[in-house]
Formats: sequence, structure tokens, C-alpha cells
Amino acid sequence: MNLIQNYLKETPMQLGKIVEGSQRLFDSVVKKDIKKIIITGSGTSYHSGLQMQQIMRVKSGISVSATYPFQVTPEIFDEDSSRTLFIGISQGGSSLSTYDAMEIAKNKGCIIATMAGEKDAYIDQLADDVLTVNIGEEKAGAKTKGYYATKVNLLLLAEYIGVENGHLSQSDFDADQESLKKTFEEYPIALNRALKWVEQNKEDLAKADNIRVVGPGQLYGDVLESALKLLETCRIPVTGYDFDEFIHGIYNAIDEKSTVLFMDDGSEPRVGKIVEVLGQWTDRLYVIGVSDAEDSHKFGYDVQVPKDFQTFVFPLVFQVMASVLPELKGVDPSQPKDPNFHQELGSKKYNY
Repeated sequence: MNLIQNYLKETPMQLGKIVEGSQRLFDSVVKKDIKKIIITGSGTSYHSGLQMQQIMRVKSGISVSATYPFQVTPEIFDEDSSRTLFIGISQGGSSLSTYDAMEIAKNKGCIIATMAGEKDAYIDQLADDVLTVNIGEEKAGAKTKGYYATKVNLLLLAEYIGVENGHLSQSDFDADQESLKKTFEEYPIALNRALKWVEQNKEDLAKADNIRVVGPGQLYGDVLESALKLLETCRIPVTGYDFDEFIHGIYNAIDEKSTVLFMDDGSEPRVGKIVEVLGQWTDRLYVIGVSDAEDSHKFGYDVQVPKDFQTFVFPLVFQVMASVLPELKGVDPSQPKDPNFHQELGSKKYNY
């Protein structure tokens, strides 16, 4: 197994550690009578917030939204933002754009929290509450373990807030903890199936010239993250779309060179039909779901995971593809094309 695959294998154990340490981590911030949460970050960090914002609303009973740092301006804040929790997420803790967005929020009176993947991160110096994500070591440039860990951290924060403000009962909280535990137990099954399927089909998958990742709105963060992982490792054009956005014009660009990967959680009844229609122009169509299906163009994780927590398995096959396919082209998927890119661009402030 390469470095990315090793991190994927470690993920459920690390997620369990996050759950174990969560009460102490969030004990202070949940007592601050939070009325609203805004999450910001770039790339994988933004995708984690985007993916979790709806379930965070459900569990906490308050407004939750995810936004890119460049979208954060003084005008987006309420006149009284003293009970708004503004969370800056950065996998390495060094993003200057996230730091700048946090500074704007701080000047507007928000409570500032950070979720970085390491302690004593650069962005922590602005924080009222440092909510470090217990990721463990992740040296690969293409982050996978950090994505799952940040999603769990966000979910747990929302659940503790929900219990504190009375929106979520203790029994529902306990049931969710048990469901998370079972999901983490199913994760290795899903990962092993993904590894097997990608290995069997890697020669064909590696021929991709351009890729579209398409999925339902409730998995949109996972869609964007999966597209990003394939793009940054395979280094070919890859884009991600919500299903309804895809059918509003994007389909026109599909031809015999196009590869389309569909996330199918059962909520979109038109997946079969669109595969039939697009099949007129390309035979490079793949459907990813949670059933026991498994052939060269259809893959299922074959796991029993609650709908709310399927986000903790759905990106796996895409991340495995991102770890396997580049090697067929002589590319190390764990290393960025230019390791000094952010230093050269001045876009990150490193702690060393």
C-alpha cells in the first residue's frame, strides 16, 4: 500500500479517537450560547464544512453555513454577531486566506474557533476556541484522513451544541454515537471493496482523458472533494457537479473521451436514465453506490450505514482511484507537483 492508502486504512481508528476526546474538546465552546455557525476554509477544508452543514443544522437546531474565505466580507455578518461562531478550517493550519477571513469575522464581534490538523497552528493565534482536529500524522499532499476527521469534528460540535441548547435529546445523542461506531466498523469493509474494484479496473480507469463526478445535493461536499482528489493526483481535468446542475447544460460537453462517475445514494431516481442517455456518446460511465453491485461499470460498498453517515464511506472509491491511477503514469500521488508552490506564492504561513 502507498502512503495515501495507509492513511485511508488508519482513518476509522483515528475517528474513534476523535469521538473519545470530543467532550473535553468542546466543553468550553458549547457553553457560549451559540446562535449561528459560519464555517470557512479552502479546498478539502471547505468541502468538509459544505458536506456537514445540513446535518449540523439538524443536530444543533441553529443556522449553519459554509463559505469560501474570499466570500467573507463585513457585510455578511449580522449587526450583533456576538453569538456567531466563526470556524476557520485549515488542514495544515497555515492558510492565509482563511486567517484573513477569520480576522474580518473577529472584527465583527464573532466568537472565533479553529479546526486545524495540528496543534499550535498559525491560524490558532486568532482563536477564542482552539478545536484541533485529532488527525494524527498525514504527510501526503492529497489529504484523505483529514477530510473524514474534520467532518466528524464538525458533526460532534453540532451534536454537543444541540444537547446544550435542548434541541437534541441525550438519548438521540447516544444513538448517534452508537451509529457512528457502527459506521466506523463498516468502513474497512467499504475500503477493501474499493481497493479490490479499483485494482480490477485500473487499466481502463487510467485511460480517462477528462472526468466529471456527479452526485445528489446531500453529497455535494463529497462530490467536490472526490473531484479534487482525482484532479490533484491524476492531473487531468476533473470537475464535480450536483445532479441537477449537471443536467442544466454540462451534459453537452460529454463525448467519447469523457468519463462520468455517479454517486448514487438512492435519492435520485434518474441515475439509470441518465446513464442510458449519456451512453449514446460515451461508454465510460460508472455508478458508485452502497448496494452489493460489482461489475466493471457499477460498484457498491455493500455496507449497512445510516443515511446521515454515508458521507463517511462514499468518497472512498474516488480516493482509492486517486491513490492508484497516478502510479500507472509514473506519478507519486502523495507528492504535489511542486512541493514549494505555496512558499513561492506566499499563500501559506508555515509553523516551521
